[in-house]
Amino acid sequence: FQLIIILLSLALELTRLTMTAPSRLSTTRWPRSRSRLQYAMLGLALCAISYTIVWDLELTPKRLRSRRHLTYLDPNPTKPLPYARSIIDQNFQGLLQPSNIDSSLFRKQKQQEQQIAGGSKGYDDESACDNVFLFMPQHFAHNGHGSQLNSYLLAAMIATFTNRAMVILEPPPALNEFKSNSQFGCPPEAWHTKKIRAGGESKKVGWNADFPRGLNRLVKHAEWLSRRCPVPCQRTFGYEDWEEFRLSNNATEVPIPRELQCQNKNGGTQSNVIAMGGQEVRDYFVSHYKDKMIDRAQPPSLPAAEWALRLGAAPHEARIFGGLTDRHDVWDYVSALMARSGILRFQHWIARDAETYIREQTGLPLDVPYDAIHVRRGDKLVADAKRHVIHYWQRLGMYDEETQSMPKGYIPFTHYLSQFDDLPCESGEAEPPRLVYVATDDPIEIQNEINDLPKDSEGNTLTTNDDGEVCHKFQFVFSSFEQDLGFHIGSGTSKGDCEDRYSRNIASIADLMILAKSNVFVGEYNSNWGRLVRSFRLTMNNSAKIMNGARPVLQREMRIAWGNQRPGPPGW
Repeated sequence: FQLIIILLSLALELTRLTMTAPSRLSTTRWPRSRSRLQYAMLGLALCAISYTIVWDLELTPKRLRSRRHLTYLDPNPTKPLPYARSIIDQNFQGLLQPSNIDSSLFRKQKQQEQQIAGGSKGYDDESACDNVFLFMPQHFAHNGHGSQLNSYLLAAMIATFTNRAMVILEPPPALNEFKSNSQFGCPPEAWHTKKIRAGGESKKVGWNADFPRGLNRLVKHAEWLSRRCPVPCQRTFGYEDWEEFRLSNNATEVPIPRELQCQNKNGGTQSNVIAMGGQEVRDYFVSHYKDKMIDRAQPPSLPAAEWALRLGAAPHEARIFGGLTDRHDVWDYVSALMARSGILRFQHWIARDAETYIREQTGLPLDVPYDAIHVRRGDKLVADAKRHVIHYWQRLGMYDEETQSMPKGYIPFTHYLSQFDDLPCESGEAEPPRLVYVATDDPIEIQNEINDLPKDSEGNTLTTNDDGEVCHKFQFVFSSFEQDLGFHIGSGTSKGDCEDRYSRNIASIADLMILAKSNVFVGEYNSNWGRLVRSFRLTMNNSAKIMNGARPVLQREMRIAWGNQRPGPPGW
């Protein structure tokens, strides 16, 4: 508004000066007129600058932006959570700093639905479990952390979009293929222990039957998602029945997901149930739900606004979401809403052991700014990433088309470091090195690559600009995880015992937390990790700014080393 006023004032002043005949202007009037014009132009410049600051327009070149100062630990005080004989620090319970999570919005959800929908009925305590989205994650249990967690987020998107309680169903021990009843291994609590003799140590005598199984052993499923609903129709449907029904939902043959009505054991209430595993969630998202979620044929969209409310939006945020028409803005806004809701919270024992791992095995200072690089190699190099590796060496003229040979079967670490090149140089003696945490499944080779790079007298790694001058210095941090245990959660029940599996689980979750909370993240979207991390680096912009033309969602700085520069929807 201020910018418009200044522009109009300037236009009127120019018009008045133009229409004034030169012969009628005395020599003393021209300087005064020019002075007024100069003041108007100065006002225009000041207004443009203030407009940029207030409405968050990105007019500042990346090369001139200063380094941010974000640390792993939340600078705001967090409430410790008691658990058994431990105290849980919430800084280690998710991929977002605790002060950025606002679950209190859900306590007002019914009133918000009434406000935005003009009295349309939300769910109440009696009808909360009438419509259930039954998520059966066991089918994806052999996938990595990124794949399983993205699948969980995608299922939550569908459940909230269709206004259904999301209930997780895991197989009973007799049907669970994992020795510890979970693909995420066994913390001490998973065992039932007994003292054989008085004063002696407790011995493991069997599994704790009441301990969470499957995905529930990793994720603390939010009550606002489940609505505290139990598994439906337990009197008439067992796990194998639901598994059969899940398999009947084949997106190729059944374009619209089948629903099943069944009677609950409380003697009368019925539930309408859709059951899906990880693959069905992906298939039906593409074929059935995706277009509906971004449909804005008549914006603002009331169904979209109601969906936003179910994700924790305030009424004014829901109205803005209902008016978004660009699909990227829609997906980013959903990601930011889900992140703020605290949708991905890890169980207390995960938080406890992840904190121990981060503090004792990473060597990363938690109260100073740091950046992070994720380098995924391993099995990705012979599958998804192979074409990108070939393309990289082709661009450098170092790929032999006839023999299909190239200098390295991967994209070198120096290419990841080059993503910092357009940041302001910080090479002075008084400048501290950039602290960079490296998460990778190929640490030995990457450390060898780093050893070949130039160093200063203190051992910091140096990189140069286009003029050959030292521009950046880096101090790299790696975890001290036992490489003999492997880096991925595992592809079968025979890969180590459940304690080893749990150790890999904790190491991976710790890396994800560190990556998500870094200042600058360098990675790629070919990896599930890169896409998952991005979802938790997004925040909604101020609603007033959005209404005045600012972008709807802000993203903490990310540099994509190679491959697609834009990810798909959250959870994809």
